[in-house]
Amino acid sequence: MSYYASFQGRVYLGKRDINGEPIEVRSPGNVADLKLSLKTEVLEHFESQSGQRSLDHRMIKSKSATITLAIEEFTKENLALALYGTAVTSNGGTVTDETLGGIAPVIGDRYFLAHPKVSALVLTDSAGTPTTLIAGTHYTADTDFGAIQFLDVTGLTAPYLASYAYGSVAEIGIFTQPLPERYLRLEGLNTAQGNARVLVELYRVAFDPLKELALISSDYNKFDLEGSLLADSTKPYDAVLGQFGRIVQIG
Repeated sequence: MSYYASFQGRVYLGKRDINGEPIEVRSPGNVADLKLSLKTEVLEHFESQSGQRSLDHRMIKSKSATITLAIEEFTKENLALALYGTAVTSNGGTVTDETLGGIAPVIGDRYFLAHPKVSALVLTDSAGTPTTLIAGTHYTADTDFGAIQFLDVTGLTAPYLASYAYGSVAEIGIFTQPLPERYLRLEGLNTAQGNARVLVELYRVAFDPLKELALISSDYNKFDLEGSLLADSTKPYDAVLGQFGRIVQIG
């Protein structure tokens, strides 16, 4: 009987506790591609008696495997994994008299507040009796990005001071965490066999940092994560199933 394959399914990633068991398991969302690649490094021996220098033996020197995921959902958790960062949610707050534009701001240049997601913005100058700047006359503001452009500052005294409230946002740093290891699980469907269930478990995957992130694109964005499959010493060595993972045909 032929057994053809065309897989879909949901991927799960989890951290590992001190006993190697998966914890904090979650799905990264839609994974467009998931590929496992195995590789061996071999030593080859060529005989030196026949005059043909024939290959007569091969010995495996090392075994390795890599995993590649094409992730389509730009959640803070996915980005943190890809960027070797930490996703945090900052609290909102208020700022009083933040200096903006320096001593001689240039009309038309763009200046940035210390925080995005701004509300209740008030700009004043530094005269003895401060003048409150008027939006649309003296400046324009993009409050989502916390950006200011001056239009006309005739008769006003620099530097200008900004007071405002700012909201809560999610932030992800870059290269703030060590190499991340994850347990990977695919709960798959073989659509070429009537959606037969297939389970794939990879016990220990060490992910590389993101190689490329398309920050401007005309297509649906996705990013590829690559990692190396590591032996899991918490699993007993099994000559049949080993310490790397398993594929289970459930049916």
